[in-house]
Amino acid sequence: MSNQSKEKFSYLNEHAEEGFENLESNDFVIPFLRILQKLSPQVDIDAPEYVKGAKPGLFFNTVNNKIYGNKIELIPITFKKVWLEWLPERGGLVGRHKPFSIKVDTSKFTKWTVQGGINIVTECLLFYCLIVDHVEDGPIVFSLSSTGIKHGKNWNTQIMMTRLPNGKRAPYFSSVWEVTVIKNENNQGVWFQIGSKKTAIVRKRFISNKEFANFVFPFKKSLTDAQELDFTQIEEAPERKVIEAKKVKENDEDPPY
Repeated sequence: MSNQSKEKFSYLNEHAEEGFENLESNDFVIPFLRILQKLSPQVDIDAPEYVKGAKPGLFFNTVNNKIYGNKIELIPITFKKVWLEWLPERGGLVGRHKPFSIKVDTSKFTKWTVQGGINIVTECLLFYCLIVDHVEDGPIVFSLSSTGIKHGKNWNTQIMMTRLPNGKRAPYFSSVWEVTVIKNENNQGVWFQIGSKKTAIVRKRFISNKEFANFVFPFKKSLTDAQELDFTQIEEAPERKVIEAKKVKENDEDPPY
């Protein structure tokens, strides 16, 4: 912002950050960072959810509909894990659970179900991040499940292995990571994920003092109290129903993403 623009809005400076006193963590929505797929409604020009410029394999913000491209730099601030319970054939989200808080039938490696029931349970790794070139968008959650789980675990391993110059383990939020979407393909079709056999995540650098003071530290503090997420943002009923229907016909194989 130019000095002229700053002077134009100088009357607001003394009131900066006012008016949020009664705003709690459950009074706003934290967006999800999603990878668009071939059947995502955002890429369908005839769908009401269509977003101009949306293409399969691009990162997408579920709240402001911003498209970020197929390569992005993220600062992971904190991490959580959740189990999501779905109606059969991903017919809709039933609930969220702490890991191991419910009994799950894991006899089928490719599909967990509620013990004694038919609802599907998926494990989700939740990375609360900032997008380096879009910090004005605030915190965003990158959720990884199914074939993304291994890439999420690989990322956490890299983060744990990062050391400061003094040899001590670096804070979780210490670094900028470049994350790239890779095209995957098998007999079930094409899908996009942050890697195939190899995870496409590379550490670029430590965050700067400015990034820490102006963005990471303030958001880290606010995210400590953020308990609830609107997981309906990651529902993919149209895509999932097509994939699940095909899965039934193909010897109950696991969907590709």
